[in-house]
Amino acid sequence: MNKIIVFICFYFPLFSSCLQLQGIVSKFISPNIAQLFAYGNLTLIIIGVVLFKDKVETLSKTNKLWFVFYFMYYSFAILATGINGVRSSIIATLVPLIYFIGFFFLLSNKEQFRLFFKVITVSFVISSFLTIILFKINFSLGGSGQFATFDLDRAGGVYGDANNAALANIIAFILFHKLYYPSKPIYRLIKMLILAIIFYSLFLTFSTTGLFVFTIILFLTNYKFFTGIRLILFGVVIVLFYMGVFALKSQTKDLNLSDAQIYKIDNIINVLTLNLDKVDSSGRDDLLINVLYYLYESPFIGNGVDFAVSMKGHNTYVGIWVDAGVFTFLFFVFMLCYYLAKTFTLNMQIRYFALSLLIALYIFMISLQTVINQPYLVVLFIFVGYIIDYRKSNDGQLDFLYRK
Repeated sequence: MNKIIVFICFYFPLFSSCLQLQGIVSKFISPNIAQLFAYGNLTLIIIGVVLFKDKVETLSKTNKLWFVFYFMYYSFAILATGINGVRSSIIATLVPLIYFIGFFFLLSNKEQFRLFFKVITVSFVISSFLTIILFKINFSLGGSGQFATFDLDRAGGVYGDANNAALANIIAFILFHKLYYPSKPIYRLIKMLILAIIFYSLFLTFSTTGLFVFTIILFLTNYKFFTGIRLILFGVVIVLFYMGVFALKSQTKDLNLSDAQIYKIDNIINVLTLNLDKVDSSGRDDLLINVLYYLYESPFIGNGVDFAVSMKGHNTYVGIWVDAGVFTFLFFVFMLCYYLAKTFTLNMQIRYFALSLLIALYIFMISLQTVINQPYLVVLFIFVGYIIDYRKSNDGQLDFLYRK
């Protein structure tokens, strides 16, 4: 299969999803054209699967669990939709499934597995840079999509949402940290600079969840550092960090920040200092309570396809239970635990890489419903699944991840 065709059929839709090009087209050109753009991407992936069938190699057994999940979800949710009379756009929910199927076959190919890693890393890093640019020009892609008449309190990036942007920045940090291994000091300096820019992009989101997850990811991605005397140094750094946290808390009113930004910093400090009783959930607890009512009403078969999204529950785990019942929920939790357990069978160099991706996704699923609804995030599970299954192979699929 021609490399250009692979790029057009698979990587262009992936790049489009990661940078939310459909949303940009909708805001600046036309919602109708944006819809055609989305259908065009899905068509490209379907064509790509048909043309790529001869290049498919060993398929991931771990990733096949997702097909069981999708079967259970749609079986129960469609039944619930019919019983409860819920109006839902079932076709729209098939978008991540089609992407999943496409990249499930694509990443079975060793060459495409490596190329995918490069393409998705570049896509997320570009997203991080755009988050900074959009914030600095005071442009919001959320809501009506226009230059704000007041200074933005938080960066939403190309996603128009601060928490989604925070997750994208964390993913960018993990992927770029693993992908780029410079040998010369000048290039190592460039790598550190790019990672610092990605962190700055994350900071501009003022995401409580994002900063909390980042502290975990920073430890996991630098696991080699925490041995011997370095572990003692890390303890010193932690002490200095918390001294800085308290110093920042006392100086927030002098940093020319808005009231909303000061409030978010105080909230982040409350999380980092484990002062959890003062942590504000930004109204998500009220939304969750509202959704739980419907969970109690129909706990076994659920309420219908994408019902929790329409109710804005902001929780993937509860959302699956509300949509498709307790049995689908239990299988989903089992599947996530299976992925997590399998990462501990990996070599140390790639164990913490895979673990970092999963932890970021798992924690954000507590406050977001987009993790399994967005193609650019769903494909990360496929990537990790192939990493898990390739561990038994001696064909060198993972050699590029073992570089020091």
